[in-house]
Amino acid sequence: MTTVFRFEGKFINLASEQEIIAGTIAAKEVFAKNQADPFACQSAKDKIERDELLTKEEALLFLVWDEAEDAAFRAITLGWLIRGDHEINMVVSMEADAAAPLAATG
Repeated sequence: MTTVFRFEGKFINLASEQEIIAGTIAAKEVFAKNQADPFACQSAKDKIERDELLTKEEALLFLVWDEAEDAAFRAITLGWLIRGDHEINMVVSMEADAAAPLAATG
């Protein structure tokens, strides 16, 4: 199985394939730096979105997710003239080892 990073949002169609790849690399660097599993981090984010209480470990994982998503957003939108209202969100999933369009795998 391969971890696939995908980006969603109202303005993601403005991003080029190279920008998507740059965002994926930026997010992976944050997860690696923090030795954090992207799925555990996404799970903590999902829990926050459901207004559930987090353990201390989950809170730290959420902070890693937030940092990774911010790094990805900044890498994707680098050079864009306006950033403020652009919504681009990161999603990770497990998929069979098949090529995914516009997704860097690893």
